[in-house]
Amino acid sequence: MAGELIKAGDVLHIGQRLEVFIDGREERFSSRIEDITDEELIAAMPFDKHRVPVIPRSGELVYMLAVGGSSRYRFLVRFRGVDREGLVAVWRVAKPDTCEKFQDRAFVRVKVSLHTKVRLVDEEGCIEEPVVTQVVDLSGNGICFAWNSPIKVGTQAGLELNEIPGVGTLEVMSEVVRCTPVQRGDGEYVYHIGASFKHLSRSIANKIVRYVFDVQRKIIAKGIRKD
Repeated sequence: MAGELIKAGDVLHIGQRLEVFIDGREERFSSRIEDITDEELIAAMPFDKHRVPVIPRSGELVYMLAVGGSSRYRFLVRFRGVDREGLVAVWRVAKPDTCEKFQDRAFVRVKVSLHTKVRLVDEEGCIEEPVVTQVVDLSGNGICFAWNSPIKVGTQAGLELNEIPGVGTLEVMSEVVRCTPVQRGDGEYVYHIGASFKHLSRSIANKIVRYVFDVQRKIIAKGIRKD
């Protein structure tokens, strides 16, 4: 879900910790803001787990999270090059005009245009017939899908997704953790069912996170181009 847009100058400051994501790489990289000018944000050079400097292509869009208190501020910037600030190797990126505020969660949820096949498990352990429904949002550890009636929290559900790039057919068990009624324009209700994945491998979770990041990056990029 999109958060509040805030002027970058109101929330970004020198010394602030950054988390950096590069398209096509699953690892997140750590950095910090070394300086801020009228046109640029100067960030400490991030290193990968092998202590190799991370250097994007000139002009590449880079997704960043600035950490502040209980919230994070996400933004997309264009990489300009590397430099030095005293003894510190740094990135030079275009200064963002705005940041999007969102609550600090282990996994970011993003609205996606996907469908899932759902098989509910009743209280006797019997598996019901599959129903194909719309996915509302997705994260690395769970999903929210639309349903035409309430589902009791704690209900087990088998899920099948076939539209996540690089994953193929994903079949995973889940547990319903939330059931929220949402009124439609015609006055009828649909239910948004939040479910947590169970026993999902780290490699698959990473692929889902990478897909979610790619969707999120494209959404932010559209907003930047519109501005």
